[in-house]
Amino acid sequence: MASSKNQISTDEITEGLYGNDLWNPFDCHIASYVKSSVQLRFMSSKTLIIGRVLRHAIVDLLDNISNKSNEHIENETTVIGTEHRLYHLRRYTLKSKNNEYHYSDLINDGNIELEISSLAPTIFYQLREDIGILNKDFRQSFSKHHLKNFTNSGKSGSLMYKTFDDLFILKTLREHEARLLMQILSGYHLQLTQRSTILNRYVGLYSIRFPTLISSIEIYIVIMANAFTPSLQINEIFDLKGSTIKRKLSGHLSITKLHKLKDLDFIDLYPYGIRIPSHIYHRLHTVISNDVKVLKKLHITDYSLIMGIRHLDMTNEDLIQQRPSTGVAALFHMSHKLSSIHTDENNLPVSQTDLSSLPISYLKPLQMIDEKIDTNLYYDHDSIAYATLPIPGIVNNSNQRVYLYLAIVDMLQTYDRMKYIEQTFKKITDPNRHLQYSVIEPDNYEKRILQFLFDTVFVDAGDDFPWNTTEISPSIADINNESIENNRNINKKKSSSTSQHSTECEHSSSNDIINFRL
Repeated sequence: MASSKNQISTDEITEGLYGNDLWNPFDCHIASYVKSSVQLRFMSSKTLIIGRVLRHAIVDLLDNISNKSNEHIENETTVIGTEHRLYHLRRYTLKSKNNEYHYSDLINDGNIELEISSLAPTIFYQLREDIGILNKDFRQSFSKHHLKNFTNSGKSGSLMYKTFDDLFILKTLREHEARLLMQILSGYHLQLTQRSTILNRYVGLYSIRFPTLISSIEIYIVIMANAFTPSLQINEIFDLKGSTIKRKLSGHLSITKLHKLKDLDFIDLYPYGIRIPSHIYHRLHTVISNDVKVLKKLHITDYSLIMGIRHLDMTNEDLIQQRPSTGVAALFHMSHKLSSIHTDENNLPVSQTDLSSLPISYLKPLQMIDEKIDTNLYYDHDSIAYATLPIPGIVNNSNQRVYLYLAIVDMLQTYDRMKYIEQTFKKITDPNRHLQYSVIEPDNYEKRILQFLFDTVFVDAGDDFPWNTTEISPSIADINNESIENNRNINKKKSSSTSQHSTECEHSSSNDIINFRL
């Protein structure tokens, strides 16, 4: 911990129980929506201080459990069955020196005070261990470096952070979403440990309370495993709901936009779907069907299946070429391509970080669905694939090989009265398309997403799965490795100043943030 460096002082840790307000899926949650909107506007200019103190608190409050695991003394606070309502709270004071922080609405006598609580800390502590995330490794992700702040492009506009190693994502929740997670936590723990599921892994929940001149403001932040770490070398990311309204990327397709694709983009790029081995297809159908049924019974809607695709036989430039461009878009693409060629001619390429040495995601598709394949055949000396267990696929009608990574995310949004009113209005104003909007009733949502995934996205390969590495072009990863090795020899001849510049570019390239909505 770098307490002295950050000028953070703390009080003693206290325990308590959250109120026993039962979550009601049919509530309007108007207060929660309004408060969330106001709070996010207030917090959006304070992401630096929130990230700095939150990282400090996560390690602090985790150590409070770790150090006392063998020294438990029963107290008067918790009763068996109330562990999901338990909180550990500590007050933090951040000393503002030389007006380092310009937050006049927070500073009191030169200090910024806030309270951070770890919610259901003992349950999350055990949950992490049970799903293969050792708490010492979890602590390591937060103990060395500041959190990386990145913008959420989704309509919620949530504050989001990543750990320095990209293994965990932190995201703000509305109050009713946080309370729902606390209420279902015991069953969610069981779901992750005793059943095959691709539900995203929530591994921590915190609240931050800021005292202001008028009243206090409280926000909730959930920690989840990152499904798409840079080490996976993912080329495309799709956010899939089965919806067709406002589900297409607008404008020119670029490399950065390849990580923000949606349902209609998938149909454009893969009109015949992606074949996967028959036994995996049926197993995946069973697992996802069970998962969405669980969410339907909780009255949850508007969740997504996020899917990352790593291509073995195509580059990013090849992927962009797949989408036909006309008019202005075609001119823009051609000028961009010519510009890239001109840049490449005048700048020697730089070496890249060995991605296989970077941390890998805790979400391993074949492990999550409890299925096995011939790894020697499908992973063929690919160390990243061996470590991350992706689903092998073949693009229909082209026989290009891909690896698939996936998870179900955004699974705390209930079909409350606000969404009911919204959907009723669409039934009246757009009766022919109301079931194609993003938010619909949970029963219809379940049917729609299953039909889209297993009629359009995934195709049962049956006996037609020609994964023959000798007849298909070598893996792009292998080609890149050869290119990197050649580039290293070229780069050795550069001057020391150029080498330093290359190192900076190398660091930036290896830490690109994959921006997608969770």
